[in-house]
Amino acid sequence: MNKLFASICYLLFFLSISSQECFLASKANWGEDSLECRKNVSLYSEFMKQKVYPDAAKFWNKTQTFCPKYKPNLYKNGIYIYKQIAKEEKKTKSTKLKLYVDTIYSIYDAWVTNFGNCNEIKADLAADIMAFDASKGFPKAYALYKEVFEKSPQLTSYNDIKYFVYANKYMLKTKKIECDQFLENYETLSSICDSNISKDNKADKYINVQAFLDKEISPCASCDKLEEIYFSKYNSDSENMDLIKKIFERLSNNRCTESNLYITLLDKVLNDPDNPPTAKDLYNAAVADYKRKEFLKAEERFNRSISICEDEKLNQKMYEILYDIAFNKKQYKKGFSIAGKLSDKCISNDKKARIIAASSFKYGNSALNKSLIYCLALKYASSSCGKTTTSAINSWNGQLLPKSELIMLDIKSNSSQQVPFWGQNVELKTRD
Repeated sequence: MNKLFASICYLLFFLSISSQECFLASKANWGEDSLECRKNVSLYSEFMKQKVYPDAAKFWNKTQTFCPKYKPNLYKNGIYIYKQIAKEEKKTKSTKLKLYVDTIYSIYDAWVTNFGNCNEIKADLAADIMAFDASKGFPKAYALYKEVFEKSPQLTSYNDIKYFVYANKYMLKTKKIECDQFLENYETLSSICDSNISKDNKADKYINVQAFLDKEISPCASCDKLEEIYFSKYNSDSENMDLIKKIFERLSNNRCTESNLYITLLDKVLNDPDNPPTAKDLYNAAVADYKRKEFLKAEERFNRSISICEDEKLNQKMYEILYDIAFNKKQYKKGFSIAGKLSDKCISNDKKARIIAASSFKYGNSALNKSLIYCLALKYASSSCGKTTTSAINSWNGQLLPKSELIMLDIKSNSSQQVPFWGQNVELKTRD
């Protein structure tokens, strides 16, 4: 067995026998030759500050030889120094990279030997395996991360979550774990994301990581499988509204809105007087209604969400869907009004143009009226910053009256005319 795997296996041996809390030295242990220890600590520390890592490594090794129990931080610094060297070797694709990576693992060995293993060491080692030897060390990193995430999640970061997901994917692909285990780990990681988001601890980072989680879990996240897992959780604690809302959101995010469990939870989430729904709860329910073409329910829930929502981005999403509902229901003026609430004026004018043009089938009851409606649609399209497609504009232009027909109607082109139904004045244009 090569040095890399001997080192990792050696460390894994400590998982079951060592304490979880790291040893904290109350004072420095200068060893038997305190003068040499002090001298080399000073030298390696100074070179590390100056970022002269090869020299720092040289005197760090001497320090470790003279006083191996100096402080736990000695090993953290040693790993840092050799990681900086290894990163440079990796950039140049040096053949020496493996040597430095093996040295990093040997420093972990020495750390554990002198101060015992702990979850902080396990988390750091897992991250370094993923950074330098992922293809060889996925199973080792997976085992280390699993324990840390379950017992000491406070020692992890959003990057650790990503690393653990990659390790999970490898374990799933190589059939070392099944979907049930991947989903169980997913729940653990999602809870950590939720906790950090609620505490506003790098919330934007954890929101992005949660989206990454939702995407990467997809091979295992069939609606049948999710319902099977979540149904047992729900049955075991059916009055826990925090759990219910979490399950509801997970099902919504994975588009499992047709499942029996989702329908069961829907009324509880939206109608519990002691736990009023959030804007996001209402949004998720409304999106599901919209996809099922239950437009009345969707409208009611979108409007409820908008009335309490302080997230303008979410409000804009809801206005766009409400516009589509109005468009599908041929509620032209309602859709026009909703389009006016969109903050992007280019998109707003495009949507106004499209719904005006659509109204021509009902209110363009003469060639002139139809032409006027399309003139109004073209007016808004001209302010859409190119959002309205060329094909749509060409089609609407083709619906305008030719000059010859205006002459027969004794109406001048470019004159101002009132558009039927819309009550707006527009310059009358012709197709030629």
